[in-house]
Amino acid sequence: MKTFNPTMIAGLIGVLYFVLLTLFFSIQDMELAAEIAFGIVTIVGLIAVWDNFRDRNNSTWATWTGLVGGLLIAVPGICLLLGNLVLLAVNGNPSTMVNTLLSVAAIGALFLLPIGIIMCLIAGFSRFYTARKV
Repeated sequence: MKTFNPTMIAGLIGVLYFVLLTLFFSIQDMELAAEIAFGIVTIVGLIAVWDNFRDRNNSTWATWTGLVGGLLIAVPGICLLLGNLVLLAVNGNPSTMVNTLLSVAAIGALFLLPIGIIMCLIAGFSRFYTARKV
């Protein structure tokens, strides 16, 4: 029985991120804390992707749902990081690539991130209850 379920943990941390963002970070004007939390959510999403990718030989719907959900969680954070690194490399002169990366990050944080969190929760809890039945 698998005792550690990164997919479920990614979904739960994503829910915690949105709760903290809504109730705490935005009210207190804590932009740095929100960015650090966004980075943590991105890293946990990448861990969920890696865990589901390792199980691709024993694939079920939960494996693929967790893999896609983890990717949807990780893509906005990766685009934000790459956009800021490119912006730093060109001394702050915005380019088409920077605008595209930062637009994907913003749109992804609004739409892709919540969908990925829901997918990770569904896949993670499915695996959790399947492991408990055995």
